[in-house]
Amino acid sequence: MYQLEGDSFPTLFELAKRACIRNVDAIDDVGDLPYSIVRPILQKLENPKKLETIQENCPHIASETAELWRVFIRRDFGEEALERCHPKDSRRWNILYRKLQREQEVKDHADIEKLKEDMKKLNDKRRKRQAGFCGVRSEDVAKLRSLDRGFSGMGRASGSWSTMPSGSGGGSRWGSTTTSSGPFKNGTLNRVIMKGRRK
Repeated sequence: MYQLEGDSFPTLFELAKRACIRNVDAIDDVGDLPYSIVRPILQKLENPKKLETIQENCPHIASETAELWRVFIRRDFGEEALERCHPKDSRRWNILYRKLQREQEVKDHADIEKLKEDMKKLNDKRRKRQAGFCGVRSEDVAKLRSLDRGFSGMGRASGSWSTMPSGSGGGSRWGSTTTSSGPFKNGTLNRVIMKGRRK
């Protein structure tokens, strides 16, 4: 094979480096190679645990991998967390990463517990609201809810149902639009439901 002018072929070192990059997740140590040689390979690592394993097996590179750990910290915990990291020993970036990881796990657990508690309160509230519908057909519940929304909207638009002129018996036609007990905002609907439950 003839080499044309201007053509270039990868060196054996370049071919080896490319092979290492393709299989970077399978690398556990780099022997006694200096960091300057393996840096392009280690920069392709996606898993911080893998970098920590390589450092444990090849401690001579540990003092030079700070740039890699900063990338992981920024990616996983954000810029603010990175700004708080100032290790006195450049070989302890992996320890800082694990500390941030534990803090994040604690925060995530607290967030999950709070979400569970909020969902429990919401479900309890729904159960209490639905308790007023015992013995009422589901299709009637839908109609009552539609009426309740209509009363509430009209009450807001005109002030209050209780201020409407009274009919033959005095007072409001529909009663108070709000009540402290029952599933509806309209007091009359709540009284109808409660009366039905007592029968």
